Amino acid sequence: MYRASPLTACRQTLRPVCAVVLCALAGWQANAQASTAAGGPSAAASTVEFDIDFLAPGSSKGLDLTRFNRGNHVAAGTYAVDLSVNGGWIGRTDVIFRVADGVDEGAQAQPCFDAQAMARLGIDVEKLAPEVLEWLAAPQACLPLAQSLPEASFDFDFGEQRLMLSVPQMAMSRRARGYVSPEFRDAGVTAGFLDYNFNLYSSRQRHADKARTEGYLGMRWGFNADVWRVRHHGAFSWKSDGGSRYQRNATVVQRDLPSLGAQLTLGEAHTSGELFDSTGFRGVRLATDDRMLPQSLRGYAPVVRGTARSNAKVTVMQGTTVIYETTVAAGAFEIDDLYATGFGGDLSVSVTEADGSVHTFLVPYAAVPLSLRPGMNRYSVTAGTVRDSQLHSSPGFVQATWQHGFSNLLTGYGGVNLAEGHGAVMLGGAFNTSFGAIGVDYTQATTSLNGQPRMSGGSARISYSKDLPQTGGNIALAAYRYSTEGYADFNTAMRMRDLAARGLPVEAVARQRHRTQATFNQKLGKKRGQLQMTVSATGYWNRDASDVGYSVGYSNQYKRMSYGLQVSRQRMANGQSGTRYYANVSIPLGKTDPVMLSASAARDSDGRLTAQSTLSGTAGADGALSYGVTAHHSAGGGREAATGGSANLQYRTYAADLSATLGVSPGAWQASVGARGAVVAHPGGITLSQPVSETFGIVEAPDAEGARVANAAGVRVDSRGYAVVPYLTPYALNSVDIDPKGLSTDVELKGTNQQVAPTAGAVVLLKYATVSGRAVMIRATQADGEPLPFGAVVQDPAGASVGVVGQASRIFARGLEDEGRLTVKWAEGAASQCRIDYQLPTRPVHAAEAKADSYEQIDAVCSAAPAQVAAVPPVSVTR
Repeated sequence: MYRASPLTACRQTLRPVCAVVLCALAGWQANAQASTAAGGPSAAASTVEFDIDFLAPGSSKGLDLTRFNRGNHVAAGTYAVDLSVNGGWIGRTDVIFRVADGVDEGAQAQPCFDAQAMARLGIDVEKLAPEVLEWLAAPQACLPLAQSLPEASFDFDFGEQRLMLSVPQMAMSRRARGYVSPEFRDAGVTAGFLDYNFNLYSSRQRHADKARTEGYLGMRWGFNADVWRVRHHGAFSWKSDGGSRYQRNATVVQRDLPSLGAQLTLGEAHTSGELFDSTGFRGVRLATDDRMLPQSLRGYAPVVRGTARSNAKVTVMQGTTVIYETTVAAGAFEIDDLYATGFGGDLSVSVTEADGSVHTFLVPYAAVPLSLRPGMNRYSVTAGTVRDSQLHSSPGFVQATWQHGFSNLLTGYGGVNLAEGHGAVMLGGAFNTSFGAIGVDYTQATTSLNGQPRMSGGSARISYSKDLPQTGGNIALAAYRYSTEGYADFNTAMRMRDLAARGLPVEAVARQRHRTQATFNQKLGKKRGQLQMTVSATGYWNRDASDVGYSVGYSNQYKRMSYGLQVSRQRMANGQSGTRYYANVSIPLGKTDPVMLSASAARDSDGRLTAQSTLSGTAGADGALSYGVTAHHSAGGGREAATGGSANLQYRTYAADLSATLGVSPGAWQASVGARGAVVAHPGGITLSQPVSETFGIVEAPDAEGARVANAAGVRVDSRGYAVVPYLTPYALNSVDIDPKGLSTDVELKGTNQQVAPTAGAVVLLKYATVSGRAVMIRATQADGEPLPFGAVVQDPAGASVGVVGQASRIFARGLEDEGRLTVKWAEGAASQCRIDYQLPTRPVHAAEAKADSYEQIDAVCSAAPAQVAAVPPVSVTR
């Protein structure tokens, strides 16, 4: 059933601003009229009727309002709509609207679907009634939703072109939350971009003859064509005392392979580092991309299985937080789309039966990084040559890894790494138990060196993770690895072989014997703060000492003030060691747009004391300007006391982020300027932007200069009608909103919201239709001084509807030329119409180029028309 509020219907029918007043005072009545489709179930349709009795007495005399009887009327045709089912976005697609069989052709059109379209909506077609399946089997079948599912309904927002379907849950196929069908993913348009990071730094130190200047320009450029992505990373640097160079970091060609749930990468990149240590390579890599999964299937969360005696409500809680709730039918049930929640925490599941009885059970939930959901796979295959600046050669290698979630308890994984003179095989598993998540694996490797005996050994690793909700703490990650003397990981083996090939001693390459790391966080109770501890230690076979580091920190908040303390110690294998004590406090000054006052002090084991205080804040629209002023002092440690200060400014515009810094200290100074941004080339031309991420969008809104893109601070539509949305999340639903605040009154946005699910690296084009032209408020009367009939339509010479007569005989009209003629009609016949000859005030040149921020107003007389003007259906011109 089409449901439209009276106000919505009136807005869509009349359009002008004064129509809102008209509809608020006038009455609307919705009369549902049932009609029966020939040969099928009943389908409901509705019309909206304008009740003329709500007008002031006498004001409706001779007034024809039949054009409003259908309210927000939807004619038959094909519409490109944003489609959602039960509140979940499906995608932007074409939907056919038809009038049901056996119904008056002028009745409201309803969306209709064939069997394939219903399947795309997530409807389980096999659950439909037999007669419906028979109708769908007919050639070019297209049934209104209510004919296929009598309990289903729809809402169609004509202005936003948004179709919202309501379908009984029992008729839906089960899909994970956040699922976006691959066919609705947007691969974007052909486009190129250059993302840059420029910094110019100048300084002069005590006793130096002159200042030293350095420049840096980091660049990331890319080009998209269809599903292919070309990316290059590099940087150019130079110094005032001579020397400049360009460093190429990586060049890759990528595309996604949806059928495999993977990304194909050709060129220079790095392996993932999930099983084996990350290695730079030049070659080809095929690897699964978890971003293609719905958010509810990413990361690890256990599958909840249970049984219900009746139709029951299932509630899943983690601690005191409800993380999932649903209704299930009698029998066995399975919940496999819980969102991953950090390092876990056991789940409490309550099943509330129809008779009110409740039974509960626990599901262990703890995860190490390699854990996968039951049934999920993750793989990677890489072939190419090693890319390492420390090597004088580029040895070839092949690496393959695989992970599989066997059950809630076990995730298995393994891998192989093969290269000339080196081979390694890994096998392991991650276990989810009631006392924590445990990962165990073993790697066996052999390495041959030029002129030396073959090395062979193994490396065992165990890791542990556990959330402690009873105490408010968690062991984020505790890991221990032990390697035998003959073991060398891939990167170490390649460096040893490179040295051996050049006749150099391989002992220069450190080989790990053991490595331990752990992080622990503990909440100390309400308002008592939090304690954090980290420990790491690494020992080597060919070094006498170990690297050891640890830190202990405490943080808390008192009213609006936050503070923290930290002690850290580091001891290196070369014998160097040091201890550092650090304290900080932050206090906001003011309640609206507060200025932050922060201070810190640090002391090291050499007796050096440093202290600083900073005032920082933001200003301007969207906090575009941020600033900070710092004073610092240092003394002790056998060095002279020094006092200095610094200041920094950052200003964010739609075209770039600008920055500047200045610092002074006794006998020295430094200053810098910087700019970060992007230049985007797309089908509409070239647009400047803030720095862009891997995936971003382009807004096209003709003549909408000044309109703000709500998704990104500081982004506005430029004078050409374009804006760049600098970051979008790939494979997920992104909602992009345009705020008309700041838009010229001569421009109207036909829609302000679009939703898109881009593929990785896509540059998507989002088109927002606008209506442009001078907008004027006309205070008009008839030739005898009487007001014009309330609700009369106003047309331009082409017969296009440009406004309506509102209260006090005022007309709001949009899209007018500087001069011309308007026809006002309130019924058929020459006696029921008149014309207005108008001439708008000439705008100064500078005003015409600027956006209008208020409506122009003129007075006019509507003279009798010499002959009847042919009725022309109201239309609007959209750019």
